Amino acid sequence: MTVATLTGLATAATAQGQSTEAVLAHDGRALLPIVIPEDAGERLRTVANDLAAYLGRMSGATFEVKTGLGGDVGIMLGTLEQFPSRLVSRDMADALAIRNRFDGKEAYVIRTAPRRVVLLGAEDWGASHAAYRLLEEFGCRWFFPAREWEVIPDRRDLRIDLAVDDRPAILARRIWYQWGYLDREQGRCGGEHATWRRRNRMASSISINCGHAWDHVISVYKDLIKAHPEYLALRDGERGGNKFCVSNPAVIDLYTRYALDYFAKNPDADMVSADPSDGGGHCECENCAAMGKVSNRVFHLANEVAKAVDEKYPGKMVGLYAYNLHSEPPDFELAPNVYVQLTSGFIRGQYSYDELFELWPKKCRNMGFYEYYSVYQWNGDMLPGGNGGNVGHHRRRIPEFHHANATSIDAESGNNWGPHGRGYIVANRLMWNPKADVDSITEDFYMKAFGPAADVMQRYYERVAPENSPIISNHLLGLAFRDIHEATELAKDRPDVLARLDHLKIYLRYVHLKWMLGREQDKARSKDLWEQLFTHVYRNRYTYMNHWEAIRQFQTRVTAKAVDEPTWHHSGPEAPWIGKAPNTRQEIAAFFAEGLEYFKPQEIDERAYSDDLVPVRFVKGHARPNAPTPAGFFQGGFRSVMYSIAGEPLEVTVTTGRIAWYRDRAQAKYTFTDEQQEVILEGRLPLDGQKHAIRCQVPTAGLYFFDFNDSGAGWTKAAAGDQPLTIPLRKSGFTHHGWGKNYYFYVPKGLKNVTYYFDGGAHKIIGPDGKLVREVENHQSGTYITIPVPDGMDGTIWRFKQIALSKIWFTNVPNYLAGTPNALMIPREVAEADGLEVREGYQPVAKVSLGVLWRDGDGATVLAVTV
Repeated sequence: MTVATLTGLATAATAQGQSTEAVLAHDGRALLPIVIPEDAGERLRTVANDLAAYLGRMSGATFEVKTGLGGDVGIMLGTLEQFPSRLVSRDMADALAIRNRFDGKEAYVIRTAPRRVVLLGAEDWGASHAAYRLLEEFGCRWFFPAREWEVIPDRRDLRIDLAVDDRPAILARRIWYQWGYLDREQGRCGGEHATWRRRNRMASSISINCGHAWDHVISVYKDLIKAHPEYLALRDGERGGNKFCVSNPAVIDLYTRYALDYFAKNPDADMVSADPSDGGGHCECENCAAMGKVSNRVFHLANEVAKAVDEKYPGKMVGLYAYNLHSEPPDFELAPNVYVQLTSGFIRGQYSYDELFELWPKKCRNMGFYEYYSVYQWNGDMLPGGNGGNVGHHRRRIPEFHHANATSIDAESGNNWGPHGRGYIVANRLMWNPKADVDSITEDFYMKAFGPAADVMQRYYERVAPENSPIISNHLLGLAFRDIHEATELAKDRPDVLARLDHLKIYLRYVHLKWMLGREQDKARSKDLWEQLFTHVYRNRYTYMNHWEAIRQFQTRVTAKAVDEPTWHHSGPEAPWIGKAPNTRQEIAAFFAEGLEYFKPQEIDERAYSDDLVPVRFVKGHARPNAPTPAGFFQGGFRSVMYSIAGEPLEVTVTTGRIAWYRDRAQAKYTFTDEQQEVILEGRLPLDGQKHAIRCQVPTAGLYFFDFNDSGAGWTKAAAGDQPLTIPLRKSGFTHHGWGKNYYFYVPKGLKNVTYYFDGGAHKIIGPDGKLVREVENHQSGTYITIPVPDGMDGTIWRFKQIALSKIWFTNVPNYLAGTPNALMIPREVAEADGLEVREGYQPVAKVSLGVLWRDGDGATVLAVTV
């Protein structure tokens, strides 16, 4: 795919001992002009002027842009068709060959020689990529779209010895903004994003068109459809909505007409969309039902249209998503010119996303993937952000897409470079070359963007990185603010770095305001904070740290209604922030100082424990025979730990499909594995809202893992009260609806305080004597809670009561919970150190005596072990 040799290329010149170094400027004087073809188009002329400007800014020289590629001297920029053949060697022509119609349209080569630099593309995009690759070799960078994030080194001499052949692995690459650009009339935001894409080689060799289209086609032919309502879906006995009755041959003819007209009007288009309108509402007529699942109907229409397109416009394609009710492949073969993008969300039907990821590339020869990098409604621009900022996700997923022969990646994103900028940089580089060294990409970012503060800024980004599952707390934010403060001190003599740090301070101000909003209970104060937030983001909208357009369209509308301020709706012309200028450096410094004062790191007792778990007998006597099903339920899969004491089967009852709306998703999947991760039992369960008893015969006594994936449809689990069944906590948390009655945890001996982080609703902590220890309020969410351990209450069972188990993480207590005391397992070293009775035939190291450890409200007695 890529051949790049920076020096020492075995060319004829080097074989003869001749130098291939080109000197572009010396001592602030340009030595070579930039030369473009006389028939150069607008794109190439824009690139040439940009190249001249940046070479000049680096060297202090003035570079001339000339037309006419007839000579041998200059920085020669153009396409294979425009270049003199005497300057194009066979290896260059081979490197620019276009394969399979699209692969190679963005290919480029760079060759240097004394008094000549060849920047040659197969087509215009390739020539553009060559120019910016040359500037990159000199150290130029454009990390984020805002002008403050460009890096232009000072180099009075510009000399280079370079031979590069390159082309993108993924042919169509897009990081685009959900909700759009913030100034569609003025065009600055869209223009700066387009410039960022051009300079960072984000483009497309093939124009993808897979988006929702049926509603558009219905609007195009609204008069005809009004006369023929039978073209529309039959729902509840009536024709209408935004879906077609695809079993009607006239609908196939209508869509074919639309597709052929589309290509007649858009001859340069590669693809026309046949994707359904968003949402449900597919036809219920007898003929459509006879076609089977929705996928069969949708892809039948696509197939028929694709055949007609191929006949009249060979090479043109019909595109659509694998999404929602048509996520799964149809039961028949697809036409060769059907193009499918598999979406990573909103999957319905019998297969999970991972299963569809395996199935679709086998079904479709033209394949791409649609990702959700940032959706404002999901992450609200807050740390740690969405998948857009998740470098680990990109490191794993993009090579997988390439391995699946993807030719496109569409990433629905946000104009929110504060939480996602580093991730967007990495994603863009990997889309071009999935084998790129991610660590080198991020190191380049830290070093060039932050100079003397590079190490501190690496610490900042890794502290809040989604791939590291950060606990976003007042403590962590205090550390993050201090990272930026330290970086500011280190970069005090670098105005360029300070400008970038100011942008991050602007973003952290947003985090600060949003944090306070999430904890404010006074309505008047909350309204004031919303106004501060909207004003702040509006004033600094062109930093692109936050996605102002999403906030304007979505958040101001929701908030205007909540606080009864109609002028705020969609940030109308009378909104109080309209017309206010960007923050000054003094204002930025002032509110950053407020953040430093507000968010203060805590002294946190952190202790590590092993995952070598053992079952302990905490309850004796008349312990409850069965654990009650918790009030509420989980959504999303996770791992539980179970234990067979004497080789007895593991038994658990699961209720699936607690959310009826999602019962049309893939069946729930469960797996039992041993400590070596060998599968003991696996199976599927329907999402029917019913209880399902699962019994797993095990080969021997010991520790086992129970993994359950509910396809997001909601589930509960229950087991015998004496059955060891423990939930290992995780920093990423859980989605839990409703309230869990009790979740038990163990406080080791000698512990003076229990410290844990939580992000969720109010709850209670009950001590071993059954009395309330602490009632935690909603406004304390996102903080570390420290509870003193009274004398004699260490080495005992405590519990959470009336809690929605969302995100909880202990810093000094083993991170394991269970629904009953005897279901709880703890690390072996804790059991040994505290002299607890292990239920596996394991003998403590010392003789023990028993004493009352805890009593619950039902009369069960928990026995403490004392040495």
